Amino acid sequence: MSEPQFAIAVDPGQLHFNAAHFITFNDTCENLHGHNFHARVEAFGANNPDGYVLDFVELTRLAAGICQSLNDKVLLPGRSEVVNLERDGDVIHVASHGRRFVLPTDNCAVLPVSNTTAELLAWYIGNRLLEDMHRGGGLENVLYLQVAVEEADRQWGICRLEVGDVR
Repeated sequence: MSEPQFAIAVDPGQLHFNAAHFITFNDTCENLHGHNFHARVEAFGANNPDGYVLDFVELTRLAAGICQSLNDKVLLPGRSEVVNLERDGDVIHVASHGRRFVLPTDNCAVLPVSNTTAELLAWYIGNRLLEDMHRGGGLENVLYLQVAVEEADRQWGICRLEVGDVR
């Protein structure tokens, strides 16, 4: 008989951010536009000796901090082959498929993604969470995290990130 697996999920009010972005697809670049993004984080694994997978409070605190770092920013893809970013003093020049934007650097978050889709925003948040959690410990029982980012009502981008075997 296999061991039961458990999960926790957090999606409270703190897991949101308001941000602007554009995505590129089919040789086009969308208009710069904004969303009220929401995030949901789930951790799957085995319960620890105290009977829980992961501390809800700590997971919420870490995820909310990441969301807060994206709030009121223009999200830019730092690893895109079709979006050119050039820093010039206190501005970033953005060019893609004939569109050009000039944005204040301090209003931007350049992310290590190829496009600022909801799926890749979920990947980014998940990777940041794993980095933070590895530093602080607490991943011993976690097999994987699943992060979802809601870009518009009932439209979610989801990423599942493997943590490793339960020890």
